[in-house]
Amino acid sequence: MPSDGPAVHRLITSGPVPWCMAISDIAEAVAAGQTYIIAEIGQNHQGEMEIAKQLIDTAADAGVNAIKSQKRHTRTLLTPDQYDRPYASPNAFADTYGAHRDALELSVEQHMELQAHAASRGVAYFVSAWDPVSAGQMAEAGIPMFKIASASITDEETVRAMLAADVPMMMSTGMSTEEEIHTCAEWLRSSAQPKVMFHCTSTYPAKFEQLNLAYMATLQERYPDFILGFSGHHQGIAIDIAAVAMGAKVLERHFTLDRAMRGSDHAASLEVPGLQKLVRDVRAFEVALGDGVKRVYDEEVPMRAKLRRVQ
Repeated sequence: MPSDGPAVHRLITSGPVPWCMAISDIAEAVAAGQTYIIAEIGQNHQGEMEIAKQLIDTAADAGVNAIKSQKRHTRTLLTPDQYDRPYASPNAFADTYGAHRDALELSVEQHMELQAHAASRGVAYFVSAWDPVSAGQMAEAGIPMFKIASASITDEETVRAMLAADVPMMMSTGMSTEEEIHTCAEWLRSSAQPKVMFHCTSTYPAKFEQLNLAYMATLQERYPDFILGFSGHHQGIAIDIAAVAMGAKVLERHFTLDRAMRGSDHAASLEVPGLQKLVRDVRAFEVALGDGVKRVYDEEVPMRAKLRRVQ
């Protein structure tokens, strides 16, 4: 199994939590009871390494556990007609859809440079591969973890190309039927590596009434061998805290430096203050959850004497 070395622990000092150690290894984090928080930069780097590194640095400063990006081989992913289709969207980076996608792509070497940069900041870096060529390239380069995008869970060739890397695997379940989810889960069960299943809704941004958090309990019941996760494209961060309270061990949110930047994902992404508050509030919840043992705290003793008529 490819590895970027031992898990890195970073001291995070933000918000109401006095301290916590951010753990980059997903199995170790979950075993320690720490929510594994992923900042999904996707292609919000605009195809520019400087922006990608700034996103990594900012997310690491916020206290996330991992950064995720995306890898596509556009000539494999698109038909010739799709590649050459004129593209006049306000979010376009080129005149045709294929050239637009190419403009947002990073090379394998660039992704591995970003992985090294992330490791220097104490966070994991991995990708979702959208086609078998990208999966094979990133596996050969030694990417330490893969995520199957909601769009790809029916693509057995791509899923098996990622599985061949023998690394931890994640899968999203947006825009998918229960049968499609089950089929992909069965493919992943051939791996002995840690596996994460994300509850997800593939709308951007997702309306609150579309999030259906109650379905996480169904996933947890049907797939007890998977770590339960929540991947959101909604507004705000309250839903993420609720998802953790309902059992999610892994969180993923899209992240951008500026929601006004060109590109379709920015509008459904958290900006820097939102990501900072998300990490702060999740870590606060972890501390506040406690151990379930009722006790009278030292600070409560004077209140008993002051406020109780009958001691």
